[in-house]
Amino acid sequence: MESAIRRRDSAEPSVVDEIRRALESRDIEAFANVFAEDAVLEEISSLTPPSHPRIVEGREAILKRLRADILHDPVGGWTREIDKSEIVDVVETADRVAFTEIRTYAAGDKVLAQHVAHKRGGKIARDRVVVAWDQGL
Repeated sequence: MESAIRRRDSAEPSVVDEIRRALESRDIEAFANVFAEDAVLEEISSLTPPSHPRIVEGREAILKRLRADILHDPVGGWTREIDKSEIVDVVETADRVAFTEIRTYAAGDKVLAQHVAHKRGGKIARDRVVVAWDQGL
């Protein structure tokens, strides 16, 4: 029986490696560049539950959303400084990628984002992300 999981071609650049480099260098534009021009980002969180997820379409709109999500508090809107970013629990194939993104901010609060994405042409075409963050700190 053939496995349903196909291995990523080792000659093809890893999307997760590109994301990891972007987050470690705090380069939001490089993070957005892993998305296809017409990509769709679907976010589910306590602010945007499954019945009303936030849908963002297109790389430019995703870049704007990433800047807002990563660098600002989603409720208060105040600016946050990232202390540490890490990518864990990675699974990547030729046409899919799943990983957990953990950000720790200078104030000590953490955000965990679990991504499950479809790839097309080496870029993310559709990303469903479930986000949880510390509250009340």
